[in-house]
Amino acid sequence: MGLKKLVSYGILVLIFVIGFGFTSIARGFDYPPPTPKIEFAQETSDLMLNTLFAALTQEFDETTVDNVEQGKHSISLIFNDQNKDMRLVGTVGPLRQSDRPSDNFERQANALALAGQAYTSVQRVDRKWYYRRSVPLSNFRAECALCHINYPAGPTSNFVGALMLRVPIKE
Repeated sequence: MGLKKLVSYGILVLIFVIGFGFTSIARGFDYPPPTPKIEFAQETSDLMLNTLFAALTQEFDETTVDNVEQGKHSISLIFNDQNKDMRLVGTVGPLRQSDRPSDNFERQANALALAGQAYTSVQRVDRKWYYRRSVPLSNFRAECALCHINYPAGPTSNFVGALMLRVPIKE
């Protein structure tokens, strides 16, 4: 009888060890990336922000009353709906549905942006880690009102949405 209990106990311990091992392996994919990789993505995000802000500024410098439609089209090509890594997001109409916050991060970031606050997070999206950030946008140039006819003539300090950036974190 003692041998039977010992074998049963051994099988129970083996099942526990195997189950714990599989659980650890499965959960291992949920661990966030190491700090150096997050810092690399953050620095990439900083470069991306500078590039996009330069492009937006150039667009504002070139947009006039005579070419507003071309300016709107140009911006929509840069911030096209196929690119999930950079988006202009807001809730102040008129907006296309695709310009509204699309997930919890964007909803929270947009709410903070309307109060003038930036937001960052490291998140897993579709089994891939990303450094995500939002940058509050205000009606900071007179040209804003050329395309957004519901905005008052700027510049004003009215926050209207956010620039959302998403940088994949290399594994």
